[in-house]
Amino acid sequence: MKAKFKKLSLLVYHRDKENTTNMLHELGVVHLELDTSFRNDSMEEIELRKNRLSKALDIIREYVDYESVEPASLLEPDLAADVIADQILTLKYKKEANAQERELLRKNKLRLLPWGDFHQDKVVRLAQSGIEVAFYVADHKAFKQYDFTQMTCFVINESSDQTYFVVLSKGEELSLPFERVQLPSMSLTDILSKEKKLNRSEIEFSEAVYTYLPYLPMLHEELVNLENQEMLQLANASYEAHGNGTIAHLTGWLPTSLEDRLSYYLDQEKRVYTISEPDVGDNVPVLLKNPKYPELFESITNIFQLPGSYEMDLTPFIAVFYPILFAYCLGDAGYGLILFSIAAVGWFTFSKNSRSMAALGMILGIFTTLMGVVKSGSVFGLPIISDQSNPLFQFLSQYVIIPDDRGVVFNAFNVALMIGVVQVLVGILVSITNKIRFKSWLEGMPQIGKLLMVISLIWMFLADMQGVAVLQPFSEGRRIALIIGVLLVLFFHDMKVPILSRAASGILPLFFIVTGILGDVLSYVRLFALGVASSVLGLVVNQIGTQIMDNSWWGILIGVIFLLFGHSLNFALASLGAFVHPLRLTFVEFYNNAQFEGGGIAYKPFRKINVSNLK
Repeated sequence: MKAKFKKLSLLVYHRDKENTTNMLHELGVVHLELDTSFRNDSMEEIELRKNRLSKALDIIREYVDYESVEPASLLEPDLAADVIADQILTLKYKKEANAQERELLRKNKLRLLPWGDFHQDKVVRLAQSGIEVAFYVADHKAFKQYDFTQMTCFVINESSDQTYFVVLSKGEELSLPFERVQLPSMSLTDILSKEKKLNRSEIEFSEAVYTYLPYLPMLHEELVNLENQEMLQLANASYEAHGNGTIAHLTGWLPTSLEDRLSYYLDQEKRVYTISEPDVGDNVPVLLKNPKYPELFESITNIFQLPGSYEMDLTPFIAVFYPILFAYCLGDAGYGLILFSIAAVGWFTFSKNSRSMAALGMILGIFTTLMGVVKSGSVFGLPIISDQSNPLFQFLSQYVIIPDDRGVVFNAFNVALMIGVVQVLVGILVSITNKIRFKSWLEGMPQIGKLLMVISLIWMFLADMQGVAVLQPFSEGRRIALIIGVLLVLFFHDMKVPILSRAASGILPLFFIVTGILGDVLSYVRLFALGVASSVLGLVVNQIGTQIMDNSWWGILIGVIFLLFGHSLNFALASLGAFVHPLRLTFVEFYNNAQFEGGGIAYKPFRKINVSNLK
């Protein structure tokens, strides 16, 4: 469901513009149509300061868990937030420079290692005496085959495939067929000493950053102030000038439930305004407002897009179908219990700050546990029906109503297709409702035709081709429904063109309906396939694990470890598939048949930001 909105049109005298903006900012209920492209020198300065403060906060957060140093008291209580930020950024720049120098030292050290620890000043002194020292590297075979009898050559080092050597010459031009190496001016000793200093400076940097930890509240507060200043400037720039600039007009949106609150403040300030229903074509913001259970599934809705201004919120339908699709894919009662347990633990521990996600996990776990019993009957890969020696399985077997038996009409494969048919039909009904409610009944006629076609085609398939006796009566009724559906699509699919052209161009929509419904319904076979894959893999893990367990204690230990690892891996893979594929069925098959357009703008009231919002 979506909250209903009303349109605010506000007229103010130009001198009262800032006071009015500040009042709306404090009240925090109106979604303003802001001119986000507005920029001036003040805005640019605010952006630069925000950027510096945000970077400084990120640097401090990066070292908050540094346990070896206790945070110190305020170094200088009177320092401004911008000065503190600049000091922190300066430390960061020094750290980055040290990191670059350390990388250069590392490369130089690798180049020097084969040659040992020597000082380049000795090479320089030899050069001053007229003796040139050249460093070469060659593979073993090439080195041994070359004739060095006419020159002075010393082997310095040998690796598995290369020889490192130097050649001494006196005023002679050397031209050897080997790679000549240019070595760094620093020695290994100097490099190691420099690395130690840089490592100490890294620790000193961490300690220095930690001394700024008490300044976090100040930096947060200043960042909040800058955010608020920026929003105020954008709002003041978004007024439309009238009457040579003496009158300013501002447009905004507010939920209907907050109308009385806003009217009270505007009346108190004696402002000229109107609050009206949206006009056709207005880009109304969207605020999802569902009951507690569907509200848990708003996070899934937000993965794709918010509904547009003139279409229904599909979250309540997702709340019905998604748990069923998820449970059908995961399809094991044991895995459902594990999912529920993890979510329940998260409710009290790691998910305390986002308990809606923990509640969603528990719901999906409950659905999976029930589906694991009802469909095929599987508990950690163990089939319930085939193991009647277990009292618990014997009790649960009476609730297995969707078996894998092909001889049963309501088997796991057929039920997956039935779920698809139901969701597709619901999607078409949603599209009909949207067309009639937000546009006109003529716009809804093609979708009504599509609904009649889909129902009649499915009816014909089951009654005439599959021989379902209960559906075989009223053969004329399904034919008439099909004909009416085809006519509605042909003559109403595009009301902008003449009727004959419309009928001729209607062949293509008919083709897409017939082929599309087949592809959409068959897509739901993935529910059956993923459920079977999860159960079969669990069964295979059990078989291998029990075979490993022989009479020895170490066999039992290895078998238990294998079972835990195998089921953990299968649970992770199955859960991932159960999460992703129902999303695909929802956002492709269901949304497509519901003709979901999306693109809604989220309701963001123009309000003063608190420090807690930016932590």
